[in-house]
This record gives sequence, structure tokens and C-alpha cells, in this order.
Amino acid sequence: SGGKTVIYVNSREQSVAVARALRKRVPQLAPLIGFYNAGLARAERKRIEELFRTDALSVLVATSAFGEGVDIPNIRHVVLYHLPFNEIEFNQMSGRAGRDGKPAGIHLLFNRGDCSLNERILRDMTPDHDCLAQVYRRLRSLQREMGECFFTMGNADLAAAASTDAFPISPASAACGVAVFRELGLIETRTVYEAGRPHLWVRVREGASKVELTDSVRYREGIDERTLFGGFCRWALGTDEPALTVRLCHPIVPRNRPGQGH
Repeated sequence: SGGKTVIYVNSREQSVAVARALRKRVPQLAPLIGFYNAGLARAERKRIEELFRTDALSVLVATSAFGEGVDIPNIRHVVLYHLPFNEIEFNQMSGRAGRDGKPAGIHLLFNRGDCSLNERILRDMTPDHDCLAQVYRRLRSLQREMGECFFTMGNADLAAAASTDAFPISPASAACGVAVFRELGLIETRTVYEAGRPHLWVRVREGASKVELTDSVRYREGIDERTLFGGFCRWALGTDEPALTVRLCHPIVPRNRPGQGH
């Protein structure tokens, strides 16, 4: 219809893929379709936001990075192409539509398959105990090979080194392991810049005290996020149409306004 539209997806890769698919599907609108994600340089994100604000772009395929501090009043359509990760994200994304008070639509395209997708993403970002134990064992093995020296290994290389045929490890899980082990004092890290690019150097601390993963704030927050998503998923996929419509259309206001009772 030509109305200004934001399409929310769950990954940087999908923001590019869906934008490309739309350009191919609707070639007459291809120059008006853009994408936005946190992987773009700050200057590029600002440029795309301005193009969208001034109608040089009319469709923007974006991750949740779009909307934080952005106020564009005349968005006529918001599409939730994937299932958001929690209630706050759901409200923030939906709330981009019709901020000028004129009619706007929110289109929910997610289904139960998206629930599995999100669970996999969250599990990669905060994996279970056995997965992190496997990453830690590999780090210790690498440290024994290096003696007392720091060594460098990117998340993808660490994931590949720690993976087995029966138990593959993702780069996101490896990155979580490094962050959690550093917080727990099991490893030391240094960031060294080579040719302007950062490289993380690691050293495993021998004789470190025994710890629990739940001693890590980073790990507990990740587990809490997985739990919250489970509850949100049941609500989003189990709510009937009238209740969902009320939820989308009802303004978010304080429970207690000045001068009013409960």
C-alpha cells in the first residue's frame, strides 16, 4: 500500500535476507526497501534512520536495535516477522506503529516454529552446564599446550576446537563461556589491537577455586531470560484474538495517576 512500514526480525542475517527477498518480490519498490541492524556502523545506522524518517525509504527490515531512542510518528505498519524474546520487546516493537494518533496496523506473522528458533538462539547465548564444561576443558587443554603464555583464539575457532560430532558448540556459546569464565576468575583476558583490529588473548588460571556457574551474574541473567521467554511464548501463542487485540490497542499507562485511587 506504500505506507511506512517496519518489519522486525530476530537476527542481523535475517534483516538482510528479508530485505533482499522483498526487493525481488516487489521490484517496483526495491529502491525504497532498506535494512537496519546493530552490525552496521553508527554513521550508517544514522543515515538509514534519516532516509526512513524523510520517506526516502518506506520499508525498513530491522532487528530490535531499531526503536531504541527513535521516534518516527508516521509509521503505518509494524510487522513482527519473528516472535519477540519477551513482553517488553513485544510492547516496544508494537508501539512503533501510529505514534501520530492516526490509524496503523500491527501484523503478527510469527508461529510456533519461531518459538523453537528463539529457544535455540537463547540456548546458544547462554548454554547449559555440559556445553560450557566442554568449552572450559578445551581452554585448559590449549593452555597446557602453551605453558604459562597467553594465547589467542576467536570464538569461531574455539567453538570448532571444542566441538565433537555428538556435541557441536556454536561461536555464541563459546563467547558466553569466555565471558562467564572471566567473571568467575577462571581465566584472564587481554585485548590486543593488531592492524587496528581487536584480538582477545586468554590465559587459564591454574588452581582457581571451585565455582558454580550460577555465581556468574552474566550466566544467571541469561538463564532468567530463557525462563522469561518460556512464559512469554506461552502467552503470545496461546492468547485468543480478542484479548490480543485489546493488548495491542490499549495504551500503556501508570496504574496510579496523581489524584486517583488504585
